[in-house]
Amino acid sequence: MKEMIPIIGILTVFGSVSFLTWVIVDALRRKAQLRVMSDFHNKLLDRINNGKELAEFMDSPGGTKFIDSISTERTHPAQRILRAVQVGIVLCAAGIGCRVVGWQSTIIEREAAEGFVILGIMLLSIGIGYLVSAAASFGLGRSLGVYSTPGESAR
Repeated sequence: MKEMIPIIGILTVFGSVSFLTWVIVDALRRKAQLRVMSDFHNKLLDRINNGKELAEFMDSPGGTKFIDSISTERTHPAQRILRAVQVGIVLCAAGIGCRVVGWQSTIIEREAAEGFVILGIMLLSIGIGYLVSAAASFGLGRSLGVYSTPGESAR
């Protein structure tokens, strides 16, 4: 098991650096997107001269879209489900890979092989959990009419 400590350490450092990089890049992207939307909204509101124009604008379909765009960023449920499926597939593949390495006890020592088998089981379990969650979300969303097209009537 002592042979696993450097491997776990390297994986932890790599995972932490990757996660921090993703968080920073995502924050910068959101900040730039927020700045652009804020400038656009300010210019649009500057064109409205009085309360009557504002009321007419808010009653129009464009005004409704404007109010929706001001609210927090929303992703379509299908995008979140797709992300869960992607994560589930990657974790399942990593789990299967760890299990295969664990079965090859002739290549690595027995204690290290046991560590890979345990890690593989954990990754595979989490990956299957993501996939089951995505399937349940899709089924519930479909039964609730979340995915209906404009031509269909939602329940």
